[in-house]
Amino acid sequence: MNSTAQFNVPLRSSDVSDLINRFPGGYWKYDIKDFVLLVNPYFPPQAFLDELKDALPRLITCYPSPNVQMLQLLADAVKIPAHNLVICNGVAELIPILLGRLGMRIAVPVPTFNPYETTALPGRLSRFILPPPDFELDVHGYAAFARANGVDGAVVISPNNPTSRAVPYADLLYLASALRDQQRLLLIDESFIEFSEVGRSASLENHLLEFPNVIVLKSLGKIYGTCGLRLGYAASSNPQTMNEIRAALPAWNVNTFAEFFLSKLPHMAHAAKQSWMRVGSDRDKLYADLRSIDGMRVLKPDANFVFCELPPHFPDGDVIASKLLKDGRILIRHNGGKTLQNGKRFLRIASRTEDDNRLLVEALKVISD
Repeated sequence: MNSTAQFNVPLRSSDVSDLINRFPGGYWKYDIKDFVLLVNPYFPPQAFLDELKDALPRLITCYPSPNVQMLQLLADAVKIPAHNLVICNGVAELIPILLGRLGMRIAVPVPTFNPYETTALPGRLSRFILPPPDFELDVHGYAAFARANGVDGAVVISPNNPTSRAVPYADLLYLASALRDQQRLLLIDESFIEFSEVGRSASLENHLLEFPNVIVLKSLGKIYGTCGLRLGYAASSNPQTMNEIRAALPAWNVNTFAEFFLSKLPHMAHAAKQSWMRVGSDRDKLYADLRSIDGMRVLKPDANFVFCELPPHFPDGDVIASKLLKDGRILIRHNGGKTLQNGKRFLRIASRTEDDNRLLVEALKVISD
């Protein structure tokens, strides 16, 4: 199939449906409404996209700038000194370095983003089970768990993926302090924090000097609607670990499209904040509408997605997902692939526009009838 023919491939066969379900990403090729990928639908602005279109011939034929220049662009955008930053081709590039190449013994609360579990080396992963029904992180128990298991570092995602729950700010400060006293790292993924009510004011990026044991990991694709650019970073005042990460990265790990985006990002700060507020409003409406389904248990979300447990009278999530994809070209994903008991009874639903969200909720209500 040539590149032109791949646009908006209709769902005419089970082969296409199976392909979509087996391989995450690449959904731009298909005529579907995607409630899986966690992307801001209101950013970037059209004016930026027009600039990008005009710059395309130059960007596609050039090497990106040296890493030191790229870091300064990032520093200007996120307001963190460049020497405390490592820029990456998405956080997915950093996880294998931290957990694989550096061989960390790691503690991970589960359920969580799968690569933090699957990338750890054999015998170097300790899972800390988040208790149902609310799956909240007990930071005191987690700190004790890290000590008891002799790990090098502990992972936290806040807001968590898939539960969409943020760890309270005071709890994060306690955990950072407790792990610092134990001489252990805290790897905190804050890729969704801008969608939370408190936003970056509750970020541990504000405490890097106080906690040199903290490494903040951040994917920019989620909050800026640019997952295809594969752009992220790590922030820390820990020079040893940061130098080890830099040494493991190639000279040109970030492309010119991402560089161009970074160069424009400071001028789009207001538009970005407005988009996060709009996403939050749509998400809150989706949360309320999902709760209106009889028997559906929904956790109050802090990110741009909603985590819910299916009512007892609903079929399992894999059955629902197949039906929605076949009948309505709606893509959702259950949590059967997570470290989570009865994972197929749980859905993680990305919030799209208000109209799209309403369409999904109506489709779920039809299933319940």
